[in-house]
Amino acid sequence: MTPHTATSDPDQALAEGVLAELTSRGFLPLIEQICAARGVTPSELCGRTRTRAVACARHELWWRIRSLPGHDHSVPEIATWFRRDHTTVFHGITAFEKRRRSRL
Repeated sequence: MTPHTATSDPDQALAEGVLAELTSRGFLPLIEQICAARGVTPSELCGRTRTRAVACARHELWWRIRSLPGHDHSVPEIATWFRRDHTTVFHGITAFEKRRRSRL
């Protein structure tokens, strides 16, 4: 077994767990929409991949979940779903808002 294989299995399990959590909460259509628009996979979006494209897509997903009308999802709640620290999610949402404002 190569070192890459050893580290990809836990990441895959994490991504599957996060995706299952988000699917159970009704976010699958949102995930599919962002993945199609950004050219990333749901596994990448829900895993630990840190490429620019994936990180930007993940930040958008966090922002959109946080901004859903009629829902009140806290940053710590979103962080728990993604198995991340709440400050990571807060930073991602802030970064997405900054990029969004600069495009307008």
